[in-house]
Amino acid sequence: MPHLMFTSALKTFFPNLKEEYIEADSIETLLSELEKKHQGIQGYLVDEKGQIREHVKFYIDDEPYNEKVHSELPKSAQIHIIQAISGG
Repeated sequence: MPHLMFTSALKTFFPNLKEEYIEADSIETLLSELEKKHQGIQGYLVDEKGQIREHVKFYIDDEPYNEKVHSELPKSAQIHIIQAISGG
């Protein structure tokens, strides 16, 4: 079961986020399951076309997510969801 981790910046918007294991075999399934637990997060991470938003990055086993390479999630995957931070 993939192990999911989040940055503290993302927890600002979804305070109940914590490291967790989610049964999923694809990013789409993972996002759907995550939405059930944290209402509104899917819309924050992906746009209306289902594309990952520019300010969000997924890393699977320390490699940037690529839908062609990561069409299926390994059961032992370590998944980091990172929100870009800007400021000045």
